[in-house]
Amino acid sequence: MNEAKMESMLAQLIKMVGSLQSDMQEMKKEQQEMKKEQQEMKKEQQEMKIEQLEMKIEQQAMKEELQKLETKSDQRHQEILEHFKILERDQDFIWEKTARNERDIGNIKRQLT
Repeated sequence: MNEAKMESMLAQLIKMVGSLQSDMQEMKKEQQEMKKEQQEMKKEQQEMKIEQLEMKIEQQAMKEELQKLETKSDQRHQEILEHFKILERDQDFIWEKTARNERDIGNIKRQLT
């Protein structure tokens, strides 16, 4: 009976060790899967950082392009204002000359009548 008990206990120990090994195998497998997922997440994070950097570069280029357009727009605005000033001076000259001619015509009419 003692021997049977020992064999039973030994069999029980073997089963326990077997189940522990099985559990350890599963845990190692899960740990490897977690490491793999972690590496994939790091890779994705790296890719996101690269994309973010590329977006910053694009944004900077767009800012520079916008600045160039604003500068060009300001130049054109100044040119248009200068043309308007020239037209205004021409118009003032024409009005002055027209008024002078009208006075001269009026004087000539008075002298003829």
